[in-house]
Amino acid sequence: MRVKKYELQAECFFEEGTTSETLFTGLAAEVGEVMSERVKETRKGTRHSDEIFDELSDVLWYVTMIARSRGYTLNRLMKHNINKLETRAINGKGN
Repeated sequence: MRVKKYELQAECFFEEGTTSETLFTGLAAEVGEVMSERVKETRKGTRHSDEIFDELSDVLWYVTMIARSRGYTLNRLMKHNINKLETRAINGKGN
């Protein structure tokens, strides 16, 4: 799926009246759910659970909505991140 298409489709699920605070709280909650599933994986000694995949997709939605609410596109966000990582690699710094 193309990034722009994802953004447009994801935005269809943005509910009227959603605030910036709601988006940031939702993102934090979804990251917590990713971590909760990771704990379950660790206890079971497994990896690559469908639950983590599912929760990461929710994190992506929140990141997308926060970015768009601030006038950013995912494409711009991805390019910025790669540039930042490349600069760190050049300067000998980790992620």
